[in-house]
Amino acid sequence: MDGILVSQTLRQMVEDGQIQALRPVTPEQLQPSSLDLRLGARIWQLQCSFLPGGQGIERKLGRLATASWRLNRHEPTVLHRGGVYLAEVEEVLELPEQVWGRGNPKSSTGRLDIFVRLLTEHGHAFDTVPAGYHGRLFLEITPQSFHVSVRRGDCLGQLRLARGRPSVPVDELRRLQEDDPLCVWSDGSPAPVTEDLPAGVLLAVDLESRDGGPVGYLARRHMPPVDLARRNLDVSRYWTPLMGAGEEGHVLEPEQFYIFATRERLRIPPGLCAELVAFDATKGELRTHYAGFIDSGFGWSEHAPRTGARLVLEIRTHDVPFLLEHGQLLFRVEFMRNEAVPDLLYGASGSNYQMQGLKLAKQFG
Repeated sequence: MDGILVSQTLRQMVEDGQIQALRPVTPEQLQPSSLDLRLGARIWQLQCSFLPGGQGIERKLGRLATASWRLNRHEPTVLHRGGVYLAEVEEVLELPEQVWGRGNPKSSTGRLDIFVRLLTEHGHAFDTVPAGYHGRLFLEITPQSFHVSVRRGDCLGQLRLARGRPSVPVDELRRLQEDDPLCVWSDGSPAPVTEDLPAGVLLAVDLESRDGGPVGYLARRHMPPVDLARRNLDVSRYWTPLMGAGEEGHVLEPEQFYIFATRERLRIPPGLCAELVAFDATKGELRTHYAGFIDSGFGWSEHAPRTGARLVLEIRTHDVPFLLEHGQLLFRVEFMRNEAVPDLLYGASGSNYQMQGLKLAKQFG
């Protein structure tokens, strides 16, 4: 059946050797509709980003690598802000002919402003695993606001695998929004479906404070490294809170990193998953998110319909200052079918982001 492969299928692929690793894949890596990817043993610092193409990873590294290290599971290695790194991934793929894949950063990675892209050995595009791929995977890593400390086994990216075309048609999405909404406004009413292909729902930024707290955060630079294994780091040391600004909005400075949340709330039922996409480049020279994939079960509860969780926006504007206003439409969410109902759902075994509002990365508690 066409669709995104789910947890029980991924587990079977591990058992069948279609997903391999020197260190066994752990149950914690299996998500409802995706697989967390671990950093492997080797990492290189690069002169610049690159695509392997026909020459392949090894030959390009011979030209572009300026240093290399062995990653350790116990002692961290610091990746410096602004540096470009390439790390091998612990997992190796031997995919069936009809199975293809897409990569993206994990939620915590995006919220730390770490730009992560997946590469195959001879890839001509980032974050793209061709159908039937046999070979190693690599992550290009660029910390942009903070230095970060990493270890072998840390999960910075995730992979979703699929067969066929999993997109949900516009008529079906419209019916879902009417009968059992996937995306709702604050009053519980369904958000409208776009007519674009593939179909989706437009989402906007929320700059109104309802409890007197911040509506967003601005990353502070020149701070000590963020250790990915740490928790309860001091928020005030790394972030400047942004309060509601009424109709005036917030002026975003170029090449600064901001965290905001959506006005709408999302609820992903067991049979679907979703992805955030920028819906119109003419709306501003800014990036609205890094970690765009949303697993089945996010914001979902059978016992509390029309609730859901807000999505966190990881925003960086380019070249010129940009005025961000409450309710401004920035991107859309597209929905995809799973091949089956996964045997676990997002948040079932605990998650830092289930039913979230405005929330920083898990390293900050």
